[in-house]
Amino acid sequence: MSWLKEVSFLDDWYYEYTDWYVIFEHGDMPWLLSNLLQPGFRHVWAVRWDGFNWIAFNPRLGATTIEILPFGPKDKIQNVVNVTICSVIIHVNVRQDHSRIRNPWPTLFTCVEQMKGLLGIGGIKTWWIYRPYQLFKYLIKEPRYGTQTITTATTTSSKRKDGS
Repeated sequence: MSWLKEVSFLDDWYYEYTDWYVIFEHGDMPWLLSNLLQPGFRHVWAVRWDGFNWIAFNPRLGATTIEILPFGPKDKIQNVVNVTICSVIIHVNVRQDHSRIRNPWPTLFTCVEQMKGLLGIGGIKTWWIYRPYQLFKYLIKEPRYGTQTITTATTTSSKRKDGS
């Protein structure tokens, strides 16, 4: 099997750690299927500090927008994001595994599916996550994400039971 290491892409597979702020909001959906979604958890998007800029990743049904926000490094997430429209903001430290196929089958192209791709969540164990509230519960429950809920107008700050 020594020939496999010499001619493969295995050397390029690595883990990358990224901090994201995942924002859950009520959203303004005029269509009837929005009644199936949990109030306060009808849309999900993310923001991160890349060392130079705050970058917003906002997947919508019509288009996905990626914006560089006009805030500096000393700005808190509560100033970067309009917290009056947010239900919950979660700080997530994600280890992205570039050696794994996330989803080998077709899925719906929703804000939740795009956020799962952004956070590296996927595979056979998470096929059932298709609503923002399910993603919220998964991120809170899963210990490997180092999840921390941040105070908004409608929530209080909390950390995990294990002290992280």
